[in-house]
Amino acid sequence: MMRLALLSDLHIGMHRAALVEPMLEAIARARPDHIVVAGDLVQRARRELFDEAGMLLSRTGLPWLCVPGNHDIPLMNLPGRLFWPFRAYQRAVPGPREPLLELPGLKIIGVNSTFPYRWRNGRITGRQIDRVRHLSRSGPVMVVQHHPISLLPGETKELMLNAEAALSAYEEAGVSLVLTGHLHQFNTAISDSGMTQIHAGSALCDRSEDPPNEFALLDVESNSFALTRMIAPKGGGEFLAQPPMKLPKRR
Repeated sequence: MMRLALLSDLHIGMHRAALVEPMLEAIARARPDHIVVAGDLVQRARRELFDEAGMLLSRTGLPWLCVPGNHDIPLMNLPGRLFWPFRAYQRAVPGPREPLLELPGLKIIGVNSTFPYRWRNGRITGRQIDRVRHLSRSGPVMVVQHHPISLLPGETKELMLNAEAALSAYEEAGVSLVLTGHLHQFNTAISDSGMTQIHAGSALCDRSEDPPNEFALLDVESNSFALTRMIAPKGGGEFLAQPPMKLPKRR
């Protein structure tokens, strides 16, 4: 069995500093093999915040994979956002912005859904969708991107451009899991074909209207996945494991 720690929306710079050590301790106790981060490492795309985020993740001693979120590119610095949006991000996350990692029992495909001209809501292109189709020929596959391809019930945020095309293509390609962030609200949605969308909660963001902070553990088993939410109480304290949920494993 292989175990992954699934994180999203750390928002370093607007984070609950008191939860950093409990999160690191919970990850250490869980002993995952890899960490996967679905974007928004920082609140504002500044070098010192990326340095802090990189050091935090390096303290786990584990390999980690990350895709950018909208907060990881400049907002107010318009020239920076348009002409060199990932300059600061790549200090903390060297290598491709759309990483590919092949592990025993699971292939992880990173997709960069940020779009400097549409800062908050992002987009996905036909080329990116075709890449996922091509790489999904051998499965099982998990796609990781910041922006979701469908919204939670009652959610008011606008979907990224071409989200519906991505949803359809991922289904047809046989993708098993789609891990996204952005909404700060955990949810899972399993389609009739067995594709599971995992909307990750926020690992550390200090936003009063959000639910309690959390991350998840994903166990890759022979015929299925097991997902365990790790939730920190609103008042602080350690991240507590919830009962695991079984998820289907396509192909």
